[in-house]
Amino acid sequence: MTEHRQQPQTIEPATFVPLGETVASRRFTVKPLTGIIAAALLVSGLVLGFLFTAKSVVVQVSPASADLSISGGITFKLADHYLIRPGDYRISAMAEGYLPLQQAFSVGPDKHQLLELAMAKKPGHLELSSTPAGAEVLVNGEHAGTTPLTVRDLPPGDHQLVVQAPRYSPAKDTVTIVGLDRTQSLAVTLAQAWGQVQLSSKPSGAEVIIEGESRGRTPLITELLAKGENVRVQLEGFKTWQQKLRVDVGETLTLPEIIFEPADATLSVTSSPNGATVTVNGAYRGVTPLDLELPPDQSHQLSFFANGYVTSKQALTLSAGEKRQLSITLNASMGKIRVSASPADATVWIDGVARGKPGQTFSLPARPHRIEIRKPGYATETRTITPKPGLDQLVQVKLLTEQAARWANTPTSITSKAGQALTLFRPEGAFKMGAPRRESGRRANEVLRDVQLTRPFYLATKEVTNRQFKQFARQHSSSHVRGTTLDQPEQPVVNVSWDQAARYCNWLSARENLPPFYRESGGKITGTNPAANGYRLPTEAEWAWAARATSGDAKRFGWGQQFPPADGAGNFADSSASRMVDQVLTGYNDGFAVSAPVGSFSANHRGLHDLEGNVAEWVNDYYGIEFSLGSSAEKDPTGPASGEFRVIRGASWRHGNIIQLRLSYRDYGLDGRDDLGFRVARNVE
Repeated sequence: MTEHRQQPQTIEPATFVPLGETVASRRFTVKPLTGIIAAALLVSGLVLGFLFTAKSVVVQVSPASADLSISGGITFKLADHYLIRPGDYRISAMAEGYLPLQQAFSVGPDKHQLLELAMAKKPGHLELSSTPAGAEVLVNGEHAGTTPLTVRDLPPGDHQLVVQAPRYSPAKDTVTIVGLDRTQSLAVTLAQAWGQVQLSSKPSGAEVIIEGESRGRTPLITELLAKGENVRVQLEGFKTWQQKLRVDVGETLTLPEIIFEPADATLSVTSSPNGATVTVNGAYRGVTPLDLELPPDQSHQLSFFANGYVTSKQALTLSAGEKRQLSITLNASMGKIRVSASPADATVWIDGVARGKPGQTFSLPARPHRIEIRKPGYATETRTITPKPGLDQLVQVKLLTEQAARWANTPTSITSKAGQALTLFRPEGAFKMGAPRRESGRRANEVLRDVQLTRPFYLATKEVTNRQFKQFARQHSSSHVRGTTLDQPEQPVVNVSWDQAARYCNWLSARENLPPFYRESGGKITGTNPAANGYRLPTEAEWAWAARATSGDAKRFGWGQQFPPADGAGNFADSSASRMVDQVLTGYNDGFAVSAPVGSFSANHRGLHDLEGNVAEWVNDYYGIEFSLGSSAEKDPTGPASGEFRVIRGASWRHGNIIQLRLSYRDYGLDGRDDLGFRVARNVE
């Protein structure tokens, strides 16, 4: 029988699948060894990358014991240095006794780098004691307290220490504080600064007072500062002994016995009236009220004097230590003063007291009296007079109105710091500016109009000279004309612009501490201050009034009403100037081819020189043609408010025809000319 054997079958494991679920897909499985190897390779790569890019940084810190920590990235500490990749980091340091340190730093591309750090020490403390206790402590000159004490939080280093106490020599030293929050101790023993003084007196039992402190009674041994102290020994009924004494430290000063003298008597003197002069035995002792010390048991002759009173005398004797009061009433020595005043209804004041109306006779003590005559609207008049017994005196006063008194006290002439003489003018009434239409030589800009000046003013009697102007502008030259100089010191300054003339006025005001009339900005004139009383140029109206106005008709020419001028009338274009100018006055010779020294010719009717000639003159006004728009006179005109040019008035050495020589002739400009100068003026107030 043939036997058949079956081949063995392999049984494969099958995934368990719960009923109703599908079979999951297979997952990738990493063997543990493979993972470990991969992680090791990754870490090795990172470490190698760090090592290849890191830099060696040596950190040196003081103190070396400090604990360090670095933040901001990965660092490795190797022996005395760190491995750190380039970038920004922050290092912190901590050490006992030092202030914590935090500092940012950067690691650069260099392979080897050094970072040095120094930590600040914490403050230290000083524990102080002294003998004696309670001494004052000064640290670096500042009060720190009294011993015993601990001075806290002193910065490390040297400090100046002073320990001082009354009656001891101060101890001074330099203390070095180590800091680190440590407390150092110091004991100071102060050296005494005194010796002793031994005092005795006859009689004994006198009180001893040293620098205001009572120390006891004689006989006495007590302390005395070596530097010296004021010692006073006193006993009632006797004169006080007083002296400043010194003694060596630790020594005893023994003084001879103090022998007391009987005390002076004290006399308290008053008088009616107060302020009487007192003499004792003919020697001046003061004025009442007065305390007198007089030797005892002697006769003393006292005399009392006062202006306007009869002298009083009294003799007296006082005992030792006696205190007495004496009151004296002085009898007035009278004189008579009669007061006469106008107006009669004024009031008489004597020594500040109203005494009635004028026309009375006042009986007054024979001493100086202040007599005032007052009336509202009038200036008070004051006299000081001393009545004389047996002699009647008269005070006679005429009051002026306040305005009249003001002008009575206003100088009629002044002199500037540069040497210009100025005269006070107070115009009254109206006058005519310009010229009639039919006047020969009249020009269209000479409009006839009525003007009245109400404001008093000062006006220079002469034109400003080269010498005076060069005090302001040292380098200025008036130059010359065809070789003939214009630059002599007393010739009028010329070749100055209007602006230069105005700035000269401001300079002159500044020299006299006067408010400037002209406003300046950047070296240029920008406006005026009409209320200021500083120096200025005259207004055109002031110039015309000073040159022309009279009690009758206005003057046509400086010399009168007729043309041509008489000899010596002024400096014009005469025959000597024929090579300088085109037109001259035939047959006239004033002796000067160009400008003459100021004041060379006679003054006009107002005491002013050269208004009619020599050089033309700048005035303050802008140029314009003014018309009279009403029947009344225009008051204090100052010209247009603005304009391109400034007015020029007066003739000069270049002018020789009837048009230019008339006082009403007007010209204009801004720049300087060789025949154009100026004179100064001022408001009074």
